[in-house]
Amino acid sequence: MRSKYYDIIVAVLLIIALLLSILLAGCDLDRAYVDGPSTDNSSKVTLDVINYHVGTDPVAEYYSYLFHSFKLTEEGANVEFRFEEIPTVDAFNQKIKMLISSGDLPDIVLSSASNIVELAARSGKVADLTPYFNADPEWKALFDDRSLSFNTVDGKIYGVPASKEFAFIYYNKDLFAQASLTPPRISFESWDEFFAVCGALKEAGVTPLGMDTADSGWLSNLWFSALIAAQSAAGNDWMNTQHPADFKTPEVLAAAEQLRRMFSEYTTPGAVGGTYDQMAAHFFNGEVAMLPNGPGMIGDFRNPDKVPPGFYDRVGVMLMPMDSIITVPIPGDMVGASDPAKVKAAVAFLKYSTRVDNQLKALEKAGLQPVSPQAAAPGLLKNSDPLRAEALDIASRAKTSCGHIHAYWRRNVVDAFSASLPGLAYGSMTPAEFCAKLSEAALKK
Repeated sequence: MRSKYYDIIVAVLLIIALLLSILLAGCDLDRAYVDGPSTDNSSKVTLDVINYHVGTDPVAEYYSYLFHSFKLTEEGANVEFRFEEIPTVDAFNQKIKMLISSGDLPDIVLSSASNIVELAARSGKVADLTPYFNADPEWKALFDDRSLSFNTVDGKIYGVPASKEFAFIYYNKDLFAQASLTPPRISFESWDEFFAVCGALKEAGVTPLGMDTADSGWLSNLWFSALIAAQSAAGNDWMNTQHPADFKTPEVLAAAEQLRRMFSEYTTPGAVGGTYDQMAAHFFNGEVAMLPNGPGMIGDFRNPDKVPPGFYDRVGVMLMPMDSIITVPIPGDMVGASDPAKVKAAVAFLKYSTRVDNQLKALEKAGLQPVSPQAAAPGLLKNSDPLRAEALDIASRAKTSCGHIHAYWRRNVVDAFSASLPGLAYGSMTPAEFCAKLSEAALKK
């Protein structure tokens, strides 16, 4: 027989259990409020990037902004970047070339002055981006056909160009005045006039030209490219040809002889074996009168860590002789990831980096020429950066244009060019032997 107190005890226990359940639920609600909504980390994507836009690189600040600001977008909210930093373009090129041959590429393969798109595409280690372009006609419309064609291998697009590239001659106004020379408004009328001015500068105690041989010989590449194109219409056509094989043409031979003369008579003693950074420092310090390069260099002219006060105002710009400019579409950034989630995230970053607003920001902050015809250069440059505005104006006045060897020659030929320059400069290799070396390298592909 059940005790009369039994029902009372059971009722009390039920009430206690109910109160405990309410209290526990309240604790859970409080914890949910304090901790916020749960985050699903399963959608996080980490992209590996080998980044040479670091340190004193002229576009380092812009790329730092780009990687950071992408993570603030909806597409980049779950993306993290893991960087390996390499301080020079040459070291970067060598590392990427090695990884194409024997290792895993980073998830985003940044472009550089050397064209490795074909090498990377044929290795099978970079993604075919054609489907992504075709699925987004508005994005594809940002690029002209030449830029996309330049980054296409066997009908498939592998590179996403973020800017265009052109180069001309920077000169030091003070050094020209020291030699009682008035620089031309647009360009020298001929290469003969150019060499005559080099002679006058030398006679006045001024070293005329910045040149180099190491790190792929960037400056000498620009001089040589312009020299080849200036020889004749055939030379200009040849210098606008992708992957030439025969370097023993009359135009290339004549240009090699002129390049040898420039090394032997008109540049610094350290040019042979010198790197771009070393030769640029000579220009910054007022030790050479002329240096070829693109608009990205202009930011350095106001950098107090690189140049003396007031240097920006002492620099002028002109086209290559005969109203010519070096201009090429640039090799684009590529996707080395294979995991679908990483490929999607990497493509989203490349889309973000080529938005019109970011192309304009790249122009203003880093001097990168927009690749898109929709990205008109802002007029504010005339006040904030008059030298850059002048450079853009000069570029628009060019009557002829040509490519340069870092963009149009195969990578192994560029390496042979750099390795053979000292022999040409010192006279241990004739121009004919120099050209033969390049043809030999081109056959190896």
